[in-house]
Parts: sequence; structure tokens; C-alpha cells
Amino acid sequence: MKRRCFLIVWLIICITRSVMSQTPASVVPDFTFFKLDGTPFSTKQIPLGKPSLFSFFDVTCSHCKVTMALLSKHYPELKGISVFLITLDRKDAVIKFVNSYGPAFLNKNNVLILQDLKYEFIPKFQPLKYPSVFLYNRYKKLEMYEQDEKNMLNIIAKVKSIK
Repeated sequence: MKRRCFLIVWLIICITRSVMSQTPASVVPDFTFFKLDGTPFSTKQIPLGKPSLFSFFDVTCSHCKVTMALLSKHYPELKGISVFLITLDRKDAVIKFVNSYGPAFLNKNNVLILQDLKYEFIPKFQPLKYPSVFLYNRYKKLEMYEQDEKNMLNIIAKVKSIK
């Protein structure tokens, strides 16, 4: 019995350590997400030669609302990069969310709202929580990862330095 308890505790520790030590993807991984019209969008379609920002959000997350509003407010600084807003949520909820918290992103050529219908984002990008914002340089290498809405201005500052 002691051995069984020890084994269970050991497994819990190993799993917890593995999750806690998860590091965000150092390069943009291969993926296929879907535009709101249902058409696929893959890694191969990311515009070459410019930085990319991936913002992973959930429409019910209060921290995501703050992050989306802040990024939207600073859209002028994001004009020269590709912006991908990725979610697991339904289309109608996503549209309502972006209209409310990210209106500056609507109908912009450099912004795509994408749904993760195949549940690829978490295992491939390895975010630690919602919201998660990944900034990759023109060579698809991670420049900065942020998960705290209070620090999103650091992302904006970094965007300015790598454009």
C-alpha cells in the first residue's frame, strides 16, 4: 500500500513538474487553424519577412478582455506586423468579443481572427495560461512571450524594436 501511494505521489509530482516547466515554442510551429469563414490557414501562409504576433484568448477570460483592449488600443504600433488572434471559441462569441474588446483589429489586412478547431495551439505553442501573447521575429523565432495582461506594454515596446 505504501508503495502504491508513493507511486501515485511520484506521478503527480512528475506531471506537475512537466506542465510547470513547459516553455513556449521557440519557433513558429507548423499548424492549421481556421478563418471565421471556415477556410484553413497554415504556417505556410504567414507573410514572410515581417514579425508575427499570436494572441491566444478565451472570450470568457477577464484577463483576455484586458489584453485584447490594450492591444487594440495600441493597434497603430502593430500595423507593420502580422497579427493572429487565436481562440477555441465559437464564431458568434468570437465576433462579439472582438467587436467589444478589439474593435481596432476589425477589417485590417494584417489581422486574422483564427479558430483552433483541431486543438493544436496548446500542444504546439505551449502557452502557460490565458491570455498568452507570442511575438516572433521575421525569421519566425520567438522574441517575447507574455501571459500577464499587466505586462502587455512590454510586447508593444518589443514590436517597435524589431520592426
